[in-house]
Amino acid sequence: MTHDPRTSWIDVMPPEVASPELAPLYASVRATSTSGQVGHFWQSLSLAPGTLGAMHAMYATLWNDLAPLTRAQAEMVVVVVTALNGAAYCVSHHGPRLADALQNDPLARAIANDYRTANLPARDRVLLDHVVALTCEPSERTEADLARLREYGYDDRAILKATTLAAFYDMVSRIVTVLGVSIEPGRERWEFGTQK
Repeated sequence: MTHDPRTSWIDVMPPEVASPELAPLYASVRATSTSGQVGHFWQSLSLAPGTLGAMHAMYATLWNDLAPLTRAQAEMVVVVVTALNGAAYCVSHHGPRLADALQNDPLARAIANDYRTANLPARDRVLLDHVVALTCEPSERTEADLARLREYGYDDRAILKATTLAAFYDMVSRIVTVLGVSIEPGRERWEFGTQK
């Protein structure tokens, strides 16, 4: 184990010294990573391999079956929720993925800054309003919130997918901010707004 403030504020087990229990989990992470690396977020969970495994399984499940959301909608949800939570680590990972999904870097950066002023269709803005509301005021949600999403063509499966994705990244945001997970060297830090 090592305490390396360049990774996080807590001890981690880097991939090069992974325990027999951790090594296959890191291998799974690498297999789903666009960089082929074990990111600092996953390393920050290394002291609890069971948690790391469960979190990675949920991550893989969410991203392997987004329908009926598009990949761009899913990435918008993640960028907006993590920006709202002040999770620079997550925005810096998902901002480029959003730009790729949209094939539009300026629009992705505008969404990271403030989705309400970005040039988005009303349907996407309503979806993002939903995930902001559930992040900021979850106890104030009512069935009327879902009725509004349905008015814009979101079926219950889409509502469930967006809600689950947002809730997962609310949790991830809290982990990376509380544990001080740092952005990996060489990864561009994306600017973002508060989304409030």
